[in-house]
Amino acid sequence: MRIGRFTAPLLLFTVSISLWAQMTPNAPVKNFRFPRFGENGYTQWVLQGEKGIYDNEEQIRVEDMALRVYSGDERMAKELTLDSPGATIRLKENRAFSKKAIKIVGANFTITGTGWEWIGATKEIVVEADTVVEFTQAITGGLTEGAPAAEEKRTVIKSDQLVLQTTEEDYHFEFSGSVQAVSGDMNLESHILIALADAPGGDEEAPKLGQGKLDSVREIVAMEEVTILQGGRTVRAGEAKFLTREGRATLIGSPQIEVAGAFISGAVVRSQSGELVIEGSPSEGRAQMILTETGGLGLQGVSALSEETIVLANQITMQEINGGNRFLFEEQVEVMSGAVQLQAAKMTIQADQAKKEKPADAEGVENGELKVGEVRELVAEGGVRIEQAGQVATGEKVVFFPAEERCELTGQPKVTNGEAVITGEKMELKPKLAIVTGSENEKVSVELPEMPDLGYKTFTPTLATAEEDEKTEQVEPEVTIVRSQLLRMIEEPDRTLFRFTEDVEVSGTNLEATCARLDVIAKEKRLVSSDTKGTERLEVERIEAHDSVVIKQAGRTATASRAFIMPKEGKVVLEDNAVVNDERGRVSGFRMTLLQGQRKAIVEGGGGPGQERARITLPALPGSSEE
Repeated sequence: MRIGRFTAPLLLFTVSISLWAQMTPNAPVKNFRFPRFGENGYTQWVLQGEKGIYDNEEQIRVEDMALRVYSGDERMAKELTLDSPGATIRLKENRAFSKKAIKIVGANFTITGTGWEWIGATKEIVVEADTVVEFTQAITGGLTEGAPAAEEKRTVIKSDQLVLQTTEEDYHFEFSGSVQAVSGDMNLESHILIALADAPGGDEEAPKLGQGKLDSVREIVAMEEVTILQGGRTVRAGEAKFLTREGRATLIGSPQIEVAGAFISGAVVRSQSGELVIEGSPSEGRAQMILTETGGLGLQGVSALSEETIVLANQITMQEINGGNRFLFEEQVEVMSGAVQLQAAKMTIQADQAKKEKPADAEGVENGELKVGEVRELVAEGGVRIEQAGQVATGEKVVFFPAEERCELTGQPKVTNGEAVITGEKMELKPKLAIVTGSENEKVSVELPEMPDLGYKTFTPTLATAEEDEKTEQVEPEVTIVRSQLLRMIEEPDRTLFRFTEDVEVSGTNLEATCARLDVIAKEKRLVSSDTKGTERLEVERIEAHDSVVIKQAGRTATASRAFIMPKEGKVVLEDNAVVNDERGRVSGFRMTLLQGQRKAIVEGGGGPGQERARITLPALPGSSEE
């Protein structure tokens, strides 16, 4: 019956009080047991000791104390056990304290320390020094991938002071001072750490103390100068929050992540199952990653090991996959790597996960420190723009292979080198070299600076009248455009070589040409101006055409095996079976030099046997008849 349930504890409580009241002050009582009941009749705590000393009706001193704390309600859950070599009990205050050591056991944790106070009214325990708390579960969820191994399912937290408060819903741990938490491979340090754990259930749910739910710690919050060491990472933040059941962690307060070879920072870091998302903010700036000793991500490749690569984005995602690290950058990505600057909508970096070599004297011991390792691949997509050493490349997608010192640009790629504009289907960029290929429907196209009119007057003056000789037609200069299926652009110390192959076509000022291969040699010329910095201009010095050369100018056609166009000298040289046809006649020879604006051509025959002799064939004279 319910009346009996209340009567027995009340009777025991009355007898116990009477017993203490009849004792002589300072007279010891051995092997005693003293319970306390609440107004509802349920046990609040039971005090046991090897020896108790009754000072007065308000205070008892106990040696080898064992205090068992219960929920004080119908659950009758044993919340805590407190064991100490000695303690003072204030009965009316419902309080116990001591300067000696303490051991506290809860549903899934054990606390040890020195100097303590238990306040029954507020259900608080304060441990003053040398606090060590061991939980029977890991708290690493969120910063690593997968569940911890069985031997790692424990967490040890050390601090200067601990305040533990119990309620019907949870246990509230507040660690302060110098806090250190070790859980699996994670080592966390801070000045304040708060842990929330579920309160134990009734006797049916947790029949033995220390066998509560293994995941009862549901939240950990570390504050003030938080440092986390885990898996080779060093994480720093103003605050770190772990939701252990959900496997999530959130870091705020200028969070920073360091691994060997990389430094990442932002406004907030969110992590779940090992995937880290770093976000920027308008007030704290954009998310940033600095890669070191990766050789840069430009066209310098591994030859520039001192270069750093800085990447800015609104969001950075870091993942550990396939034995390496993958970094995903999203929203307004900017890259600065040596002489290279890159912009794109998003970018992905794939890096090998390297390990430090084992020390020579540590045989059989592996150092598993995480390193970003060598950047294997970088992919930028969406409005890509690359600037390097005066060159600008644009396209929809670029893939860098730093170890191979090359990158591939696709999606309407375009490269501007000084005044030269290059377009094609695909571009492969290497140090001092660009290889551009066209498609079946669209050739490679290169716009070069304007060349002068290389047209020449007739070299058959006997057929020209004086009036005709005086006529001079003005030709508007045109941009020189070269098209082919393949282009190699080679950067040399003092010039740039454009080498076109496969079905080459040229158009320019009073000039159209076709051939199998074309070399354009251009040089940057510094223009002097009022601006002290001056400007650079690309100047075509020489054009060399090879194999099946056909040049059309002002109504005449020239063919040869080779042709050399020299804009600065104002001449065109044809070699090997050189032939020029126009309405006035035909001229052929081994070598022919056509001089700009002059009334002559220099025609030379070959010096060897079987080589072309110089010839001129004139049209029939007016009034003559052919038989």
